[in-house]
Amino acid sequence: MALGDVMTQGPCSSLKVEPLNPTHLAWFPQLQSVLLGGLIARLEQRFPDLLPSRSPRCVVGVDAEGPLAAAVSHPINRRGSCWTLHWPQQLRPSAQVSRRTVQRTLLQAAVQRGEHQVRSWVIRCPAADADAIALLRELGFQPLRPFQVWLPPSMPPKAAAPLSPGLAWQPINRRNAQRLWPLEQGGCFSHLRQITDRHWLDLLDRRGAGCGVLLAGDTVLAGCLQLNERGQACQLELMRDVAWDPRLDQALPYVLQRIQCSQPAANLVTALDDAPMAECLLGQGWTRGEEQLLLGRSLWRRQTTPRNAQLSRSLDQVFGRLRPQGQPFPSPSLGRR
Repeated sequence: MALGDVMTQGPCSSLKVEPLNPTHLAWFPQLQSVLLGGLIARLEQRFPDLLPSRSPRCVVGVDAEGPLAAAVSHPINRRGSCWTLHWPQQLRPSAQVSRRTVQRTLLQAAVQRGEHQVRSWVIRCPAADADAIALLRELGFQPLRPFQVWLPPSMPPKAAAPLSPGLAWQPINRRNAQRLWPLEQGGCFSHLRQITDRHWLDLLDRRGAGCGVLLAGDTVLAGCLQLNERGQACQLELMRDVAWDPRLDQALPYVLQRIQCSQPAANLVTALDDAPMAECLLGQGWTRGEEQLLLGRSLWRRQTTPRNAQLSRSLDQVFGRLRPQGQPFPSPSLGRR
């Protein structure tokens, strides 16, 4: 059931869920841009072939005392087939409903509000938060991939050695985004790629301050993108190819310096099991933060190939040609005549 513009009832009679509207901004002033995005999202929904899905949406939980919590979601691809959920922001405790009930109600309402083209959802949460993971599992989310968050050094970055001849750090554009695409997809297994349903053009929506591509000629060695699954510009994802390239030992300190100068407060996110990258970050003064877990829920159905009618004959039809009940042919005699 879709929420639309109509207020809906939560599982508890004192909790109601409604789309974000201007009256809520007195409690959630930080969601002003989300409210504007909701208006644009209606145009994107009406003209999906002309306008790519980029605008966020928000649902608000309301009790008898007013707005209680809000949950924001936004697409992570231009098709609008996969959306990410942000963990609900709760203003105050409620005497009528528990925090868990509020969180569950808003997350479920956000998922149910998705249009017909929304086929999957993703969300990130701390890997150590067992309660949050249990709640998401109840809502049908499954763990997909773990990540490691890195906190920047407290001191300003020191000048790093320039890149070796043949290496270049470039802002993301249409040309190098196509080269970065295999590297970005290489770190994801097939089920995760199916859920996110991305195209190389979606990488262009993840560029910003601190983002770029490390090139050796036409070969991409590493890349840095905004982590738009969480909707936070202060988190960047640092990725590399599956095989460690020795040239990264000299190039990564320069790349990290560029990132820190462009985004001093930005956290980096890497694959949890990337030991060489972790060693390099520790050597440059970065410290380990929390571990994150990416969870997903998909409505995709496996496509089955229609069976060939000629190959689907029953056993009776196959063995019927042998005619086991028919008149046997006489066997030739091998004796002397």
